[in-house]
Amino acid sequence: MRTRASAYVLAIHDGHILLTQLAAYCTNAGHWGLPGGGIHHGEQPEETVVREALEETGLQATDLAIFHSRTYSETGKRGDFLAVQVIYTATLRGEPSVQEVDGSTADVRWVPLTELSELPTLGIVDAVLGELTP
Repeated sequence: MRTRASAYVLAIHDGHILLTQLAAYCTNAGHWGLPGGGIHHGEQPEETVVREALEETGLQATDLAIFHSRTYSETGKRGDFLAVQVIYTATLRGEPSVQEVDGSTADVRWVPLTELSELPTLGIVDAVLGELTP
């Protein structure tokens, strides 16, 4: 079984959520998710969020607070997979732009929450937004 520990940032500002689009070579290419990614060996999850936010959005993540965590498993083409995800809320301000060359992020943008249903999103987006609404 493969296991992946990752950390993500949930940033909502003025009715918009910050989302990243997966690159063409990724599983679920073209889908939108939260900025974030895999935790490097020896790295703390909050360090991952800051690093990934900068790489994927060009914005500095501040005021971090753990918001949600989830674990899920699935069986796919490459066998059994277990994901452990830690999601932080954070403040990110400004116009985002992808900084990482040849990374997993094809695009980044502030998406109006009212238009979210028009985009193909990853399950992590639905999971965290479900936590926001009682």
